Amino acid sequence: MNALVSIWSMIILSTLFWGSNFNAAHALAGELPALTSAAERFVLASVVFLAVRLWRGRAESVLHARDAGVLVPLGLLGVFGFNYAFFEAMTSTSALNAALIMALSPLVSVLLSARMLKTPIGAVQWVGIGLAFAGVCLVITGGDLRQLHVAAGDGWMLAACLAWSFYSVASKRYAAHIPPMQFARWTVLVGTLALVVAAVWLEAPGPALAHASLGAHAILAYMGVFGGYLAYVFWLRGVQAIGPDKAAIAFNLVPVFTLLVNLLLGQAPDASQLTGMVAVLTGVLVFNRWLRWPATPRQRAV
Repeated sequence: MNALVSIWSMIILSTLFWGSNFNAAHALAGELPALTSAAERFVLASVVFLAVRLWRGRAESVLHARDAGVLVPLGLLGVFGFNYAFFEAMTSTSALNAALIMALSPLVSVLLSARMLKTPIGAVQWVGIGLAFAGVCLVITGGDLRQLHVAAGDGWMLAACLAWSFYSVASKRYAAHIPPMQFARWTVLVGTLALVVAAVWLEAPGPALAHASLGAHAILAYMGVFGGYLAYVFWLRGVQAIGPDKAAIAFNLVPVFTLLVNLLLGQAPDASQLTGMVAVLTGVLVFNRWLRWPATPRQRAV
């Protein structure tokens, strides 16, 4: 398989897992507290990370003490911060509304990349971002912006978006020398430890976990393995291979996958939502210059 196709396949699978996470977390709302939900999800993800590490067994890159100065804050921000804000958001906003706010991540990541990585932003890229974001707005609002209501959950989701964008860009800026699997494992372990400590301290999760339904635990298992382990590994490999500015545009696919899961649950999209999905996909292609404007005769002559 072509290396670029492989990388983009992993990035798109990450957005599929994260898109379905919005539906899954919304289904959990009210059954488990936010920190407890996030802690169980990432305890399971951490177990998978450690099991894969033991199974592979081979030597990895030697990390230095100074690397802790990168891994610890990024683990706290990208795992603890993002997931606490994410689960808090899902208690008071819809899955699709949260997915729209998360779709701001490409804009934030591109701006952070321009600042931190000196990545140029071309006119065609801005067109792709604009198309994709316009499509997201159509998917969520049906063309009527009055359907967007500012709620506490929206603020939490914006915080999650900012945390994730910085985590993605900073992983390229400060941790490019660390293999993606190692980086993902260490940041997830750091974030998981913080989530467990915070949950025990603030929420006393024992009774809630004991009384939670089997379905709730199954949802968190899915979120831990697919939306935790696989999504983080696939995403970080993509970010380190092609850069956060290019990978971030795929985040516009997250609400599309959220919508598709709704469809599978019996909620059919309308014409504006279908149009929005087409705009999102077109924006992703334009951003990465896979769709090019036909060259004029003058341009071909040059």
